[in-house]
This record gives sequence, C-alpha cells and structure tokens, in this order.
Amino acid sequence: MAEEKQKERLYWQCRRGMLELDLLLIPFLEEIYPTLSEDIQESFEDFLQLPDPQLYAWLMGNGEPEEEAYQQLVTGIRQHALNTAHTKA
Repeated sequence: MAEEKQKERLYWQCRRGMLELDLLLIPFLEEIYPTLSEDIQESFEDFLQLPDPQLYAWLMGNGEPEEEAYQQLVTGIRQHALNTAHTKA
C-alpha cells in the first residue's frame, strides 16, 4: 500500500510544466524506476525536486549535472527515450 502511494506521488512529480519533460520522465518512472537500486531511486526522487529548466537543459544535452547519481539518471532517461523511440519506429 505504501509502495503504491509512493509511486503515485512520484508520478505526479513527473508531471511537469513542460510536455517534453512529461514525455521523458513518466515512461522512465513506469518502466525503469522499479528496476533501479534503492540509492538511485532516492536520487531520482531528489532529481525531481530540481526546477524544470535545469532538468530540461540536462535531458536535452545542454550541460551535465555535477553529481554522479544525477549523471547516471540523465544518461538512463536519455537512453530509455532513445530505445523507446526506436522500438516505436
């Protein structure tokens, strides 16, 4: 029950003010997040607290985060988006 509420909370945090971020973050949450280690899951939760322009810049390849955990997340989110785009094409 608590796990379901946690996922629901994260889902709403993935719904951002930018459609581009929604399209990257929600599928990542649904398909990849459950497979991540607990540490990386916690980093993802922290990552979602960052402002939209910062997340957008990193995910679009305009700069890189300094924190290694955020670097892993940015790489993972980008890779998931590319893999998903290739399977739909």
